[in-house]
Amino acid sequence: MDLTDYFDRVDFDAFNENLRLNPKYSLGKTIERNSLAMNESDLEKVDVAIVGVPFDTVDNESKPTSVPDSIRKHLYQLASIEKLNLVDLGNLKTAQSHKGTYLALRDVVDYLGESKVTVLLLGGSEDFGFGVCQAFRNDKFFTFSAVDAFLDVKKGKEAFHPENYLSRIFSKQPELFQFSLIGYQRHRVPGKLLSKTKGVGQHIGLGELRGDLAVSEPILRNSDFVSFDFSTFGYPETRGKKKLPNGLSSDEVCQLARYAGLSDKLSVLSLFEVNENEPINTALAAEAAWYFIEGVAQRSHRNPADDDGFVIHKVEVWQIEIPLVFYEDKTTGRWWMKLQSTGNSFVFLACSEQDYVAASHNEIPEIYLKYVQKIDELLK
Repeated sequence: MDLTDYFDRVDFDAFNENLRLNPKYSLGKTIERNSLAMNESDLEKVDVAIVGVPFDTVDNESKPTSVPDSIRKHLYQLASIEKLNLVDLGNLKTAQSHKGTYLALRDVVDYLGESKVTVLLLGGSEDFGFGVCQAFRNDKFFTFSAVDAFLDVKKGKEAFHPENYLSRIFSKQPELFQFSLIGYQRHRVPGKLLSKTKGVGQHIGLGELRGDLAVSEPILRNSDFVSFDFSTFGYPETRGKKKLPNGLSSDEVCQLARYAGLSDKLSVLSLFEVNENEPINTALAAEAAWYFIEGVAQRSHRNPADDDGFVIHKVEVWQIEIPLVFYEDKTTGRWWMKLQSTGNSFVFLACSEQDYVAASHNEIPEIYLKYVQKIDELLK
């Protein structure tokens, strides 16, 4: 695969003008240097690849936007991040059809994933998440999380649209292992509708999330793909397109992006529905991108399967035949459960210390029940 066939290259001079920082401390200059030195044959040496999606879906067609470049104007001005090979591949080229753009995004994510390159998507409407999910169509343990006030599903066959893209994903990938909606607003998402989502569902309402952002960390750590809808954050502060009176604040968005970056499992983060008419919204997207990149740079790469450095807790719960096994990483403070997977294999599921405490009080953690039920479905 030749990546140059898919992208319009970045004009680095346009984004590295009038840098506020000395060039040696500037993220923009670091990106430019790494990008110009990149050889596709050495792609496995790249840690993060920025991909611009300069389209919004309008009336089932791709409408060009300048969102990726608007984000770059802010992102390139920020501080460099050490010990990370970060490149910018440019903006996706216009495909011959709207569906072709989804397929191009699928192919790019799939190709970069083979080289273990983490992808950061700038711009695009939410429905382009369908193209990303298609890159994982053969992964029976694919996990997708959306940071959004709404659940974007609708009944019936409809044109491609940001407000129904989840319906298309659930239809095309009915065996989706886990889907989670983070920061949803209960007055906008009926509980019965939320209960019908595909896969293992760990959904967090806005109130619970704002009470303790850390409740989202295990979910983000389990995710392969995390999508942010920038139109649904609190409007007075973030100037999102939907102008919602309630929603996540700017600092909360950045913290969630950092949690996502810290996940060793996560392959793709998307910043969708950015409002190009509001500089504060594009600036927030740039800062969220920066904190995500910082998270990637700080990944621990510690694997509980290696046992080294982990404290193992075995807890007997009376309703379960065998003890639940928890792994505690004393260095990072993160927790996992060791669970039986398909065949004779095991999987480590990210969890919280509260799950361990619940099991210690003879209560079965909810995530355990959902996981076991999903595994049973796969074995049928």
